[in-house]
Amino acid sequence: MDHTAEEIKSLMIDKLDNHIDPEDELLLQRLISEQEDVQLMWEEMQQLFSVGKGKVMMEKLDTREEWANLNNELKKTRRKKITRYIGIAAGIAAAATAVLLYLKLPEATHQKSIAATAPAKAILLKIDDGKEIDLTGSGSQAIVAGDARFHNNGKVLTLQGGASNQWSTISVPTGMDYQVKLSDSSVLWLNAATTAHFPVNFTGNTREIEIRGEAYLQVAKDASRPFIVHLPGGAAIEVLGTAFNINSYDPAAVKVALVEGSVNMRTSTQTVGLKPGYQARVTAGAPVQVAVFDERQVLSWMKGQYIFYNTPVHEIALTLQRWYDVQVVIDNPAVGKKCFTGVINKQKKLQDFLDNLISTAEVSYYFQEGVLHFK
Repeated sequence: MDHTAEEIKSLMIDKLDNHIDPEDELLLQRLISEQEDVQLMWEEMQQLFSVGKGKVMMEKLDTREEWANLNNELKKTRRKKITRYIGIAAGIAAAATAVLLYLKLPEATHQKSIAATAPAKAILLKIDDGKEIDLTGSGSQAIVAGDARFHNNGKVLTLQGGASNQWSTISVPTGMDYQVKLSDSSVLWLNAATTAHFPVNFTGNTREIEIRGEAYLQVAKDASRPFIVHLPGGAAIEVLGTAFNINSYDPAAVKVALVEGSVNMRTSTQTVGLKPGYQARVTAGAPVQVAVFDERQVLSWMKGQYIFYNTPVHEIALTLQRWYDVQVVIDNPAVGKKCFTGVINKQKKLQDFLDNLISTAEVSYYFQEGVLHFK
């Protein structure tokens, strides 16, 4: 293998808890499909962490910060190990040891920055029969609504069956994100202030859902049933199996960035095909615009970051509202036009970003009655 056993185990642990980055998941899938020893290792890892003590370990890892601590332990283990030996039994033992090392870390390691991450609202699942369920928090939760069955582990909702005519809606509030695994194994990663509407089970000749906000989709391949995403403003995306990012926070300027595969962007007057590495922008009353996009910038939110390149302050203000659940007012319109290049880290306090902003963009700010003002 070109990659060490420790590197592959780290990817597998991320995959098992649905916190793997899209590019890492693609790499892992390729390794599993192409190399028999990796496939055997994956089967062993699944068995280890799906029952008994391994399952308990996985369920205790409730936050991204905890997963960051776990991966740090893996990296320490990786540096100490001799990478020539790739025996499966030794690999599994190393991964379990890394998890146990993490669970023995001091209690202070588990604490999060309350100011930056404390949820003010709840992730809600609404079912068409009127039932509303709070998905926020950790722990395993079986959900039954009529004949619809779901499973929630605090980070991912998995659809496990039900009637085709029963639809559900997930609303992710500001300051949070969440994942949904649909009945066809397609995965939705929903950013803050995003809503997804989908059927409990796909039947018929198409698979159709609705998205409002921002989401990254990994669509399961099914050549006989196109996957269609309906967007604000009447636009829609048609795919067979692919990965792409949707940003429809502004319904008047919907953006779709294709990472792999192929999609057709449809409007009432136009259908445009996209190739990987290109982004389509749909603006009301204008032709679809297609241009190359920066994958690191567009997908950074999935890693708990937002990367800004020469971005106006008025656009940054909208991101701050969604991620930190804070109302933002720009006192001086001229300030809103000033541009900034930098990074928001969701795990850090808002204050850290603001201090960086005022030092580089010549922007001042103050808080009044809980409202953030730029001047």
